[in-house]
Amino acid sequence: METIKLTLKKIGSAISKAKVKAILITVIVCFAAATIYAAAANSYSVKIIADDTEINITTMRDSAEDVLNQANVQINKGDVVDLSDFSSGSKSTITVYRACMITVYDGSEEGVKYPAVGSVERSLAENGIGLNDGDELSCDKEDVVYEGMEIVISRAFPVTVIADGETYKLNMATGTVADALNKAVVTIDDDDIISASLDTALTKGMKIKVTRVAYKERTVDEVLPFTTQKKNNANLYTDQTKTIQKGINGRQNVTYKDKYVDGKLKESIKVNAVVTKAATERILEVGTKRRPTTSANGINTVSTLSAPSSLQIGKNGVPTSYKRVITGTASAYSGGGVTATGKYVRPGYIAVNPNQIPYGTKMWIVSNDGSYVYGYASAEDTGGFIYWSGSSSTVCDLYFDSEGQASAFGRRGVTIYIL
Repeated sequence: METIKLTLKKIGSAISKAKVKAILITVIVCFAAATIYAAAANSYSVKIIADDTEINITTMRDSAEDVLNQANVQINKGDVVDLSDFSSGSKSTITVYRACMITVYDGSEEGVKYPAVGSVERSLAENGIGLNDGDELSCDKEDVVYEGMEIVISRAFPVTVIADGETYKLNMATGTVADALNKAVVTIDDDDIISASLDTALTKGMKIKVTRVAYKERTVDEVLPFTTQKKNNANLYTDQTKTIQKGINGRQNVTYKDKYVDGKLKESIKVNAVVTKAATERILEVGTKRRPTTSANGINTVSTLSAPSSLQIGKNGVPTSYKRVITGTASAYSGGGVTATGKYVRPGYIAVNPNQIPYGTKMWIVSNDGSYVYGYASAEDTGGFIYWSGSSSTVCDLYFDSEGQASAFGRRGVTIYIL
């Protein structure tokens, strides 16, 4: 019985020790958990941007310096640490800009080296390099500089655009005429005229003028003038006419294309016409018979040349004084033109063989049958008869005002008195 009691006592003691141990373990675990929870609650994430890389860490450190030390990011002389996005205890970003040397080409083929850090804009400003309106860079102003970076500055120059009554003063560093127009917000239509082609490179002080050209069509009702048909009438004198049919105007719808330059009408081009009422043609007969002229002693002649006052003509129609006489056949012709000596043909200027009768020779001509007194004449042209075979008897060609008069004379014998 005693043995049983002793055994129960030992068992009870063992159970008590196990409970105590379990309680201790539970307390330790809870404390550790609380400690871990507290640590987790006080930590935060930080992204560090440096040397073209990103480092993401979780930290409980308060200062940016300590955070950078934790991440093993070394800060050198001249480096810039951007803390604008850093807040201790909160998710943050720290950006490290490394100091470096850059080369700047500012209007020169030789670059100049400058210390730099951060953005291109900041680096240029810190080195006293200002940018004016219109200046252009070979990179973006927001780009981050790096060791050995080359930056080219294209300086702006003045360019003037004149359009629509406005003058636009621009600063352009590069580009073409099209670029300047775009900057001035000047649109171009196909018909507009530009002082230089759109692909022309801009130059300092360049002036670009835009001339607006527009076309408008209009249709108007107009008179359709009658035309006149002329017919020769050998029975009428040259100063006489006779109307056979009276002319009457018609009507037509005429379409014009008007050209406006800078709003002002410069040109109208007729592009179409539709006849709404036909015109009646006038038929007019015109005389071809020249009124006879009067020369010395009241003799009517075919020639319209004025005989010199010294020329005396006898009642028989023959000069009272002359150098020699030539007889032969004369042919009549008409139709206008210019003589070999450069004069416009007219009755009195005759065509000859200049080897027989030199140009400029003055003469008096009558027909052998007595029906024509051609009168005072001058040798001014070459007769076509000199090229014809069998025309050895022909001595001259006589000009008449009309074909009817020439046909009436035809070919007949004449006597020429060389004066």
